[in-house]
Amino acid sequence: MSNFSTGLRNWSRKALYNKIDLVTQACYTQILPGLYLSNAKAAADKDILRRLNITHVLTVEARRLPKSTFEGTNISTLYIRAYDTPHTNLLPYFPMANAFIEEGMQAGNVLVHCHFGVSRSATIVIAYIMEKYKLTFEQAFLYVRQRRKFINPNPGFVNQLKEFQRLNYDVNGFHRFEAYVHVNARKHKYKIASLAAVAVGVLVPIAVLVG
Repeated sequence: MSNFSTGLRNWSRKALYNKIDLVTQACYTQILPGLYLSNAKAAADKDILRRLNITHVLTVEARRLPKSTFEGTNISTLYIRAYDTPHTNLLPYFPMANAFIEEGMQAGNVLVHCHFGVSRSATIVIAYIMEKYKLTFEQAFLYVRQRRKFINPNPGFVNQLKEFQRLNYDVNGFHRFEAYVHVNARKHKYKIASLAAVAVGVLVPIAVLVG
């Protein structure tokens, strides 16, 4: 295990948020009405999903949640495979993720998570808030950090969020298509989320993973 990974794991085990261990304990935070940011432990907890009336779960992780998490539910899921490294490029996924979150908030409540709920998922939530409210990276980052004090997108993600701002919250069609292909290549069953989500993709279908 790299020093970076070891350091992050040890740091996550400290008393960052009411002495919650982000590896072993469920930890979720409401960022907006209808939008929650959490670690994997909370996202895999059926009782929490039920209590929060979650209808959409967005996973930004190296691996999916167990299929059993969503058995017997009508929860829509989107899985973006991503590692928490500065070289991982999340920018192409912002339009897809933002469309998924927006649709979820119209239908019910959305939970976005990675492993700790610190870097990858925080990046996705910041990108959504930037686009929705036309905020700078700094403004959106501070807003999210006020609610979840230990978010810490890695330097590569910070640069991508700043680039998203520079691009006026847009990503060109080629990169959107690239993101769609990467998601669609997972050999899972997909369905089109909605006409609105397709429109956001500029004629590129936005695929939403189900169960």
